[in-house]
This record gives sequence, structure tokens and C-alpha cells, in this order.
Amino acid sequence: MRFRFDPEHDELRQVVRRLLGESAGPAAVIALADDPAACHPRLTAGLAAIGVYGLGVPERFGGAGSGLLELGVVFQEAGRAALGAPLLSPVLAADLVLQAADADGFAGGLLARIAAGELITAPAIAEGPLGWDADPATAATAGGSPTGWTLTGTKDWVQDGAQAGLFVVSATAPDGPALFAVAAGAPGVAVQPVATIDISRRFARLRLDGAPATRLAVPDALAAVRRTRDVGLALLSADHVGIAQRCLDMAVGWAKEREQFGQPIGSFQAIKHKLATVRLELEAAESACLYALWAAQGAPSEFATAARIAGYTCGEAALLAASENIQVHGGIGATWEHPAHVYLRRATAGRRLLAEWQALLEDLAQVVEDTVFVSTAVPVP
Repeated sequence: MRFRFDPEHDELRQVVRRLLGESAGPAAVIALADDPAACHPRLTAGLAAIGVYGLGVPERFGGAGSGLLELGVVFQEAGRAALGAPLLSPVLAADLVLQAADADGFAGGLLARIAAGELITAPAIAEGPLGWDADPATAATAGGSPTGWTLTGTKDWVQDGAQAGLFVVSATAPDGPALFAVAAGAPGVAVQPVATIDISRRFARLRLDGAPATRLAVPDALAAVRRTRDVGLALLSADHVGIAQRCLDMAVGWAKEREQFGQPIGSFQAIKHKLATVRLELEAAESACLYALWAAQGAPSEFATAARIAGYTCGEAALLAASENIQVHGGIGATWEHPAHVYLRRATAGRRLLAEWQALLEDLAQVVEDTVFVSTAVPVP
């Protein structure tokens, strides 16, 4: 595959970069670091104004009907700017809702509001460990009544939970795993902000105690969650590419500016090796990311594997670039005022946001075993 971005993609990149350059960035993140419930409202409104929340929503629901490539452009810029506003959560929530069989009914109304940026919606899937690796309906339970459904349980690591007006919650119904829509202000709903190492993203714990809920007509809730997790991995890989590129740019710029022994530190072999290694890893990450984003529509049968490869590869590249950026900057790179730590924090948390890296490796190892060793096995006579 020979892939190149279209002029429309480049234009979208410039629009998003201009918006984030005006309102986002590490300085804005650091300014709000002490309040785990805070969020920059201007950013959310700006993203809604340029139609970001509707990129993955079909046109019949008021979205743009675009694919993951367009969203990937946005997420790469989000990583580059260390975006401190809801983005991944409403995109993934829309993907879950879109899989409902009645998308033209209740789910369709939700999609229209998400696409317009009127309703920040957050998936509430994880219970206990960070990530969506485990069965997404292990503890939260749903009960039916003459007046509707109610949910009881706790969901952890709900991204943008304090900002969300609606949650898409996985729970165990009498007939098996299911997905429900729960309003943030409903009785029995409690949201507790949680501080994490990542000061650019906001997380919360969602407690449900007989909270009223509307069941989404998703035929297979487990399959829907796994599909959406793969979408999230592909988009997070773009975020990680943005982190790695920004950290490399920062490190190269500093290596040219900072002098030791009368010459720029970039002339030293040790610094050159660090930067060259990051550049090589970034090249691999960009390729893996682009293929995963393209495969969502171009090669659907390969998407799940491509997304997991990208999730692992790009996560490692972002962590390496962020770490080496601090090393190249030396003492100043480890200070609170310098933006380097914001990217290191974001990369560290992003690697585990939807899947533990070890789980991704195990999934990929199983794919290799199934497609290589099993398919090429010679039958015993």
C-alpha cells in the first residue's frame, strides 16, 4: 500500500493545529493540574465548532461520515498539543452507540447530540484494572422493572467522567452482557474525580446505585466493546505519533541551541544516537498507525490485528521519545515548568489506557500462531 494524505486531510490538520495552538498546549495543562475535575471549556466548544465530534458519525445523524483517517489526523494533533479536553471518550461512545440495532431511534438521537458537541458522552467499561482487556461486564449489574432498567456497580477509569453528561455503561443483564445509557445527573449516579499520572487527561470513578438506565439495542455487547477498543487503539496510536513527533522536535531544537564545551550538544555522538533512534522508532510508528487507520475501511479483516500492532508500536515509540526528550534537555527537562514531563505522563498513561501492553503482545502472538504455524502445518500421514 502506498498511502498519501489528501489536501483535505492537510487542511483539516491545519485547522485543528490552529485551534489547539490558540487554546491548548502543556502550559494550559499544567495550569489546571491541581484540579482533576477541571477542563478547558473553550477547547471543547472549539472542537465542536469545527465538527470534530461528528467525524466518525454518519451523515444521517448529523455527522460528517468520515473514516478513521480523518479522526487520526485530529488525534495526532491532539497528542502533539497534549490536548486537555474530551476527545477520545465521545468518539468511542459514539462508536458504541452506532452499533445499536435501533440507530434510527433512541441511539440515533444520542448520535446527533454527540456529533453536534451538545452532549459529552463517556464509555464506562473498565472495572478495577485500567484498560478494557477483561470482560466488560464483570461486576455492574442491570435489573429490569415495570418502569425500566436500573444499574448497580462501580466503573473505574472513566475518561472525562466529570465532564460527561451521559455514560455508555457495560453491565450484566439477566440475558447476558449489555450496554446502557445513563444520564450523569440521574438519581443513584455519583462521579468521583480521580487524579492520575497523566495531567492532560481527566478520569473519574462512576458509582451506580439503582441508577435509571436505557438499554441500547446492541446485538452483541462483548463484540461491540472489543470492536470499539480496537478503534480506540488505532486512534491512540495517532495520539502517540503526535507525542513522539513533538518530543523529537523539542529535543532536536534544544540540541541545536544548547552548548557545551563551546559547541552545540547535538554535535556529540551520544546525542546523535539518541535522536537517530527516536527517529527510526517514529518512522515505524507512523507506518503502523497509518495502516491501522486505513485498514478500518480499506481492509476490515485486518483491522483488529493492525490496530493492536499500532497500539503497541506507537505506545513504545511515544514513551521512548518522551523519555529521551527529557534526557537531552538535562536538568531543565525534569522541572515542573518545562513541558517535557507533560508528554512523558501522557505517553505513560496512554500505553495502558485501553489495553495493557502485555495483553496486546499476547493477542499478537496468538495471531502469529494461528496464521503462520497452524496454516503451514504439515499433516501427519
